Amino acid sequence: MPPLRSAEWEAAYKSLSRQGKIQSDKPYKFLSIAGDGGSYDIGLQAISGALERWHDIVIVCYDNGAYMNTGFQRSAATPRGAWTTTSPNGKVSPGKTQNRKNLTAIAVAHDIPYVAQASPHNFRDLIAKAETAFETEGPAFLNVLSPCPRGWRSADKDSMALAKMMVQSCYWPLYEVVDGRYTLSYDPKKRKIPVRDWMKLQGRFKHLFAPENEHLIYEMQAYVDREWERLQELTTLGGGQTEA
Repeated sequence: MPPLRSAEWEAAYKSLSRQGKIQSDKPYKFLSIAGDGGSYDIGLQAISGALERWHDIVIVCYDNGAYMNTGFQRSAATPRGAWTTTSPNGKVSPGKTQNRKNLTAIAVAHDIPYVAQASPHNFRDLIAKAETAFETEGPAFLNVLSPCPRGWRSADKDSMALAKMMVQSCYWPLYEVVDGRYTLSYDPKKRKIPVRDWMKLQGRFKHLFAPENEHLIYEMQAYVDREWERLQELTTLGGGQTEA
């Protein structure tokens, strides 16, 4: 259910429990699942309110970088330079002109008990983080990379490989924040690859490889490197890191 509805149900559950109208050996846990359009944009107010009010819910965003199920419109999660139907490439603009919003950092700024980024290619890490989120008392937020072959203009068979490459390039770092303490789940080290390696496998970036637009790939790389360095300053490599 969406964040606002999850918070409403959680509040109703607490009220009915206090009245003795709900009796259970185990407490209920409420889950919100939404895409990046419903999380980064449309639902951001509801998510922020639910986190700030300390509702005992797990909020999951599956981030595929656009409003994929309504026609591939840009969202605040869309990478810079990507083609979408509302940020088309052409003579006026070479795709989306802004960098993506860091929703995970926004969730952390609410000072909640648990925040994490994950990717489906590393299912052990994803499962571990989901378990931690459900075991957390209070609000928890998971931001999960979600490949979309149709919107990314990529081959179905490449979905998990692309997710792995996006992690290895540090575009989508795997980390968690527990009570304000950052921990890297995976550090690419010598395996780090350039962003252009996965961009060239996604048709939404095809136009960036034209000579007049290729500078945007270098600017994207500089942005990712800067964000990675910033994250490293905040994190310590945890003992539970897993392979990409």
